[in-house]
Amino acid sequence: TLLFDATVCIRQGDFTDATMERFEMFVISVVLRTEPSNVQKFSLHSYRVSGSCRLKELVSLAVMRDVRELELNIENQQRLQLPESIYSCRSLQVLKLDSDFDIAVPGSGICFPNVKFLRVSLQYPENQLTEKLFSSCPSIEELWLKVYLKYDGPATNFIISSSTLKRLYWTVLVDDYNFAFNNCEHKCFIMAPLIEILHVVDDLMVSYEVHDLQFLQTVNVGIFFPDWSVLNPWEAVQLVNAVLNCKNLTLSSGVILVR
Repeated sequence: TLLFDATVCIRQGDFTDATMERFEMFVISVVLRTEPSNVQKFSLHSYRVSGSCRLKELVSLAVMRDVRELELNIENQQRLQLPESIYSCRSLQVLKLDSDFDIAVPGSGICFPNVKFLRVSLQYPENQLTEKLFSSCPSIEELWLKVYLKYDGPATNFIISSSTLKRLYWTVLVDDYNFAFNNCEHKCFIMAPLIEILHVVDDLMVSYEVHDLQFLQTVNVGIFFPDWSVLNPWEAVQLVNAVLNCKNLTLSSGVILVR
């Protein structure tokens, strides 16, 4: 297990290029010394890295060591690319991407083939990602998805289609709360018949289309719905109607106020 956290080992305010370069070289040297042993878990938390090339190098080293759990959190940085090797890594079972990365679904349509736990944070994603990624993971059982959207931005479609998914934690955050609410055009399609746990936290009230959730046990729906809103409440009603067959249902006050 290799855990690297620049926010702990580097003094606050000392995140110069030279300091970060030394930290990155230290990480590389430690990973290289693990050869030929496998790496159970690789975690990297930093305010920034030198660029996509350096991040690719670090992640590729972990993949070459048959990493089983990978956690990446790069703060205060533009979107970074991941190495191609991560998308086909067969040893990887747990993947946590806690900052916004440039994710490229392979042309084969298979992404993260053996990942069972996936946590992803996306900021203003494009449909070419959101319509493919969550339908391309053949082994996924638990998905934590946090997205940042613009209320007046281009319509985004999230297609979550899986025959293996059992637990879905979905959070929608808006970038600016100082606006007059209008009905947004973002949509979320959930087609995962084995889901047992569904948690929804939605500050924007996207449109939901939910299909055949026959095994629901626990559902938690929290929607930001202020009394001054002019939103169409039917979006919330549709979602609640789709999950009424669950055993345990928790609704936020915003949903309960819908009439």
